[in-house]
Amino acid sequence: MPSLAEKLMIKGEIKGKQELLIKLLRRKFGLSFSDEKKIRSVAGESKLDAKSKDEVFKILRSTNV
Repeated sequence: MPSLAEKLMIKGEIKGKQELLIKLLRRKFGLSFSDEKKIRSVAGESKLDAKSKDEVFKILRSTNV
């Protein structure tokens, strides 16, 4: 079982990746506030493999967000 410090570190890494993804998508495609909220609600890296904004949100829908 991960320690509290490890959990916080993992949470911080995920948040950083979410913010980077938001920044990249906003710059390339534009994002609404609700799009950003959806991205922030998912803790995982699968969305980083998407080839388009639509694919990102398809991944988000499949995670029941």
